[in-house]
Amino acid sequence: MILRRPGGFRRDPLVTARVRAVARVAGVLAFLATPALAQSFLGTGPAERLTLPPAGEPLRPAPQKPPAPEADPARRGVPLTAAVAAARRFPADTRGYRLAGEEDALPFPVYLTEAQARGQTKLRVSYLSAISVAPEASELSGSVNGTKVGWTRIQAPGAVKVVEFPLPEGLLKPGYNAVVLAASQRHRVDCSTGATYELWTQIDPSRSGLVVAQAGDLDLKSLAALEPDESGALPVAVLLAERPSPERLERMIGAVQAVALVGRLARPAVTFGAPLMGRAGLNLLVGTAAEIRGTEGVEELGPITGPRVALLAPRGSRAPVLVVTGASAADIRQAVQTLAAAGDTGGTPAGARAAELARGYPVRGGESLTLDQLGVTSREFNGRLLRVGFEVRFPADFVPADYGKAMLHLAGGYAAGLESSAQIVVDINGRNAASVPLPYSRGEVFTDSAIPLPLSLWRPGLNRVEISAQLPTAADRTCDTLAPGARRARFLFLDRTRLDLPALARAVRSPDLAAVKAGAVPFLTPDPAAQGPRPRLVLPTPDRDSTSAAATLAARLALAAGRVIDFEIGSDDRAAGGGARLVVAPVRALTPAALDSVGLDPGQVRSIWEGRAETVATPGPFGAEGVVTLDRLRRNLPMRCALPAFTTPLRTAAPAPVATPVSVQAPPAQPQAPAGAPDDSDADLVARWDDSARGAIVPAVLANAWKALARWTGEARDLGSRAMGGPAPEAVPLNPRASLIVAQGTGQGEGGGLAETTVLVTAPNASMLRASVSCLVDPVVWTGLSGQAAFLDASDGSLTTVQPKSVGLVETQSRGLANLRLVAAAWLSLNPGAYVAMTLLMALCLGLATTSLVRQLGRRNS
Repeated sequence: MILRRPGGFRRDPLVTARVRAVARVAGVLAFLATPALAQSFLGTGPAERLTLPPAGEPLRPAPQKPPAPEADPARRGVPLTAAVAAARRFPADTRGYRLAGEEDALPFPVYLTEAQARGQTKLRVSYLSAISVAPEASELSGSVNGTKVGWTRIQAPGAVKVVEFPLPEGLLKPGYNAVVLAASQRHRVDCSTGATYELWTQIDPSRSGLVVAQAGDLDLKSLAALEPDESGALPVAVLLAERPSPERLERMIGAVQAVALVGRLARPAVTFGAPLMGRAGLNLLVGTAAEIRGTEGVEELGPITGPRVALLAPRGSRAPVLVVTGASAADIRQAVQTLAAAGDTGGTPAGARAAELARGYPVRGGESLTLDQLGVTSREFNGRLLRVGFEVRFPADFVPADYGKAMLHLAGGYAAGLESSAQIVVDINGRNAASVPLPYSRGEVFTDSAIPLPLSLWRPGLNRVEISAQLPTAADRTCDTLAPGARRARFLFLDRTRLDLPALARAVRSPDLAAVKAGAVPFLTPDPAAQGPRPRLVLPTPDRDSTSAAATLAARLALAAGRVIDFEIGSDDRAAGGGARLVVAPVRALTPAALDSVGLDPGQVRSIWEGRAETVATPGPFGAEGVVTLDRLRRNLPMRCALPAFTTPLRTAAPAPVATPVSVQAPPAQPQAPAGAPDDSDADLVARWDDSARGAIVPAVLANAWKALARWTGEARDLGSRAMGGPAPEAVPLNPRASLIVAQGTGQGEGGGLAETTVLVTAPNASMLRASVSCLVDPVVWTGLSGQAAFLDASDGSLTTVQPKSVGLVETQSRGLANLRLVAAAWLSLNPGAYVAMTLLMALCLGLATTSLVRQLGRRNS
């Protein structure tokens, strides 16, 4: 009710209260009717499916209030609102697709043909960021061949954002081009050093890339321009209409390896069967003229009288077809070798360098490398944690042990005002190698600060070194980002910093999967002139899934070796003769002897995989599930590492006693106290602290010495048992969550050495074998292979490795005093028991010799 009064109106308080209550109820109902998107600070919650709309539809609606135009539109990324054109996606590499920390960069070498480099081109970036990233102080930029083409504020915490940067005419060149995505990120509310680990920007590989025309002028030299799929892998479909003979299958797998070499495929994905459709991938047709007769398009080649390699242009939606043929099997082998040598390494200087550094800078030992050679540039840094990384590739027959040190000579400086906790930390392959404090509060400029790095932390193949400068100041406690000194440079890093490597011991550790992934040892010895039997690729059940997995592995190994591996295909792993064996099969097709030969317990393997044997896994563009989700992007999972949920509960075998070191490439779970365990009493706590404070130093030393002596005795007994032909003393401890097992066993035959080595790759069934191998060859996962056995959980790409109890060294170089001395020192560092025994023996001999000499001197007292 409204009461009229002179000079205005007055509302009834009762009516006003009722109106407000109705408004509140209406607001609550409207809020409940709106679908909510779950989101937390860490980015967890229900998975949201992302789908790319068909061509011609906008990716997101245009904003209602467009922002004011800028003076230079090319300097800022423009949200994509026009028609969605196909992009030439970035290839997968060892860094993945995440920009982490306060400053980070991802380089991508992209090969283009002349037709692709012409016309209007763009750089498209699709990304998702952490909610902790402050958009007003963070930016994402893109550069092509050293030229910055645009930047945008980082602001995509809840949904994927797509921006495009137009490229100047003529910037792209035929051949390799260097595309670099860089991020400068700052935290919203926290200025501590620990908060920098919460900063990340995830690139979505399915929508990011260069918007260029399709490669209509593709030829044999430009096969590196083949477009990868949404996960960064290059699909290769081997056309097959009938079951091939083992001899033809050998030629097919050889041709797949040649394609991987000429295209520099860090991530092959091989299938057998129907041809591929769309822009991504390549169809491969291998066979004699009689075997491929009748295939569509082959008539264009004309008469085939000798080795022939030809590329058939796309027809309709079918991907291009590469034909490897000849009049005979010998002609096809020659055609494969011709194909493997047909690659082109041209392009811009920055692109060719990025392509070379993508595999790591190759070293042989004894070099002195500046970080400028390794792709690192000088920079000033104003944040809290600077991280500089580079990658070097060691020989496959490098022996990692404590017989020498690599020296890192830092050049740079730091500003005044840093806290006493400021330091430089060097990590090698994720393990801390050294730390150096920055002690002077007045600051310092240094030109040669030497940091020793032990050789035991390096490994054959790719090694990543990260130099982190932790630079806290007193102003970080107040966290005033608008203060005048907030952007003052705190650290100077110079590319004059150099890495000095000593001479390396050259021998192959056996067993060690690191040598397998680094140089395809033992299937291809590091010495190209060495002659020996052909390695065997054993396929007990040569179905399409198992054969696809084997071909994918062969392509990845050929890329590691740098040449085609001449595999002999067989179905019986017990067949005599031949060289080293690569066995690829589901576990049901393996004999107990095959599992025993690599140290696995057959009963335990079948027990943990009994419930998963009937699970079907089909690898799609983004793994078995075929889609990418926000949850997977937030967790930074490899796109092809995905398996369907298991409806059958896993049957976990009784845990075996772990007697060998185990390393896991995933964050370990925090230990928890057993349920129902009584709490320690005050007396127990006091007694425990009293013992540790007074000590038990001498008893602990004696106990450790006794354990070491018992371990050495057990190792000697095991060596003696194996020398007499006895069985392995203990099986390798298994990971019940594994969907794939890769294990290596040493030879027991008369030849011994590398020629008798067996590498086994197995999974619960054939479909899971193919899906898990597709995850294994991801560069991020592949670089983690090491030890005697590796267990892969293909649902997230986590890899668990088991180190052998003892290793042997197999010579790969011609005998020389220098290398023999290094190998002997490495062997002694790997076998401390033998070193102690030799030291005691030498001391005993010295004592006996001294006693014998002293007895002959002086005058006896009568």
